Amino acid sequence: MAKKEIRLTDGIVTLRNFRRTDKYRMAEMANNEKVAINLRDAFPHPYSVADAQQFINTFIGQEPVQVFAIEFQGKYVGNIGLHKQDDVYSKSAELGYFIGEPYWNRGITTRAVNLICEYGFRELDIVRIYSGVFEFNPPSQRVLGKCGFVREAVLKSAVCKRGKIYDEIRYAKVIRPNDDSPTGELKSEVTESTVREGKVISGTSESTGITTTGKQWYESLFENYGKKYDLENFTAGTLGECDFLEKETGYDKSLRILDIGCGTGRHAIELTKRGFNVTGIDLSESQLNRAAEKAAAEGLTIAFLRHDARNLPFNGEFDVAIMLCEGGFPLMETDEMNFEILRSAAKALKKPGKFIFTTLSGLFPLYHSVEQFCGETSGEGNATYRGNTFDLMTFRDHNITEFEDDDGNKKTLDCNERYYVPSEITWLLKSLGFDKVEIFGAKLGAFSRNDRLTTEDFEMLVIAEK
Repeated sequence: MAKKEIRLTDGIVTLRNFRRTDKYRMAEMANNEKVAINLRDAFPHPYSVADAQQFINTFIGQEPVQVFAIEFQGKYVGNIGLHKQDDVYSKSAELGYFIGEPYWNRGITTRAVNLICEYGFRELDIVRIYSGVFEFNPPSQRVLGKCGFVREAVLKSAVCKRGKIYDEIRYAKVIRPNDDSPTGELKSEVTESTVREGKVISGTSESTGITTTGKQWYESLFENYGKKYDLENFTAGTLGECDFLEKETGYDKSLRILDIGCGTGRHAIELTKRGFNVTGIDLSESQLNRAAEKAAAEGLTIAFLRHDARNLPFNGEFDVAIMLCEGGFPLMETDEMNFEILRSAAKALKKPGKFIFTTLSGLFPLYHSVEQFCGETSGEGNATYRGNTFDLMTFRDHNITEFEDDDGNKKTLDCNERYYVPSEITWLLKSLGFDKVEIFGAKLGAFSRNDRLTTEDFEMLVIAEK
């Protein structure tokens, strides 16, 4: 019987079965003290090709598959695995992984952990995934936090590594049985949805990269926030912004427009009412459902698709792409992930094509308090932001966001967003093949090429052409 071939991918990182030839790259990546220091002593150091061969022999025929090679840009870069426990712990699995040092700080580990957790909960009959991290390994702790793991305990003096005693920090990610299901089915389905004329058509997908457990803050924010979102002060500028977009297209209604991070469809719906052909994409099914309801109420037919903006399936299909009010970019947890959104948008465009988006201006926090600005512009019943801290090394603003969802539940999220300076945006877009990049100040509901970007502008308006 042929062995089961498995590929789990989010379009950027792939988990796959081991190959015999992986032993050379595995030895190259693993033979590093910086890798070995963070792992148990069963992990050899030095690490030879023979060690890699023995490891591959152990797992290459495993059934069900629990340990995978991590692949990035077509190359093996590390290992990741879930190790099911036994006896009364049979519904738990221990997570372990390593990435070669040349691939650190590129968001690869976070993506790999999300992929294997999605797979584990779906395929391995488990409800809990846990991992122990040595106290001197903050990067791995941050990865688990980003992937929805909760810090459960500190095991004092549990680890002896290189003759020294350290604490181990235990993290876990858990899914619960569906209380509404008489069979106790688990809430772990991954879906990709298409919304047309107010109807949601869903199907399961084994490799969308969209997780329903352990969500990032921006996923949690928008999971039940469609109606309340439409009442936020920053949504009041829709008509004026569409006036600008209409002018930028030369009033050519034959153009196809892609609305990235369309949210509740406010721009897509208004542009469709004006005669444009618009496709809206968003990660949040709640937001898409709200968009579909609004479109149906207007008697409009609009394609609202559920996709991750980092991995859009379009290739040269649209004349214009818009991404307004931080529609995905720059909410991602790493600069690499934010860049993938720009890359995906560029790929979706024809040539010639135009990309219009707004993003947070890194010039503003250098002269003003972000917390004060948000407080002054937030209306009654809107989300509030407190504890803002702007990091000059990363240009990220960390804050506590408090809001009320559509069911009246009060929620608190630990959020962070990336602010960009004009030179960064220009360089990123030029590297993606945009010949012309222009940046202006973004005024709510009144976008204009006459507004020079200044330190008083919280957002910048970017218009790029290729």
